[in-house]
Amino acid sequence: METKVDIISNPIYQKPLKKGHSLAVHSENDSDIVRVRNAKGLVLFTIEVSSKGATLNIEAENISIIAKNKLHLSGEEVNISSQKQLSLKSEGSFNQYVKGDKTIETQGANIETAKTQCIKASLGDIKLKANDDIKLNGERVKLNCD
Repeated sequence: METKVDIISNPIYQKPLKKGHSLAVHSENDSDIVRVRNAKGLVLFTIEVSSKGATLNIEAENISIIAKNKLHLSGEEVNISSQKQLSLKSEGSFNQYVKGDKTIETQGANIETAKTQCIKASLGDIKLKANDDIKLNGERVKLNCD
């Protein structure tokens, strides 16, 4: 993990911490900034408070957030990115609600497995398009039946 080293002189408050870490409070422009650095001077986390509100930036090897009851993440934009693997797991139900359009792009295979599958268009068509064959296998294939 390589974090940037910000050198800001004249902190309002500075305190050395265990293992060579340090805490410093600075004022810049319209903001008050709290920074914790490691022994090498690299920034581990920053809290910036301004008239616009608070901003938290954490740079760490591992981050774990555990809520015994509810965890709520909310924002005008929420982005989750992974370089290796992204897993979402629910021991109960998993619900998605999208008010606008939904696009899923997969460069590899897309495999969905369930006890039953239902695809429903409440208004409009269902379109299947393939570069090669479309294969439909079932014990019985029924068309125009409910």
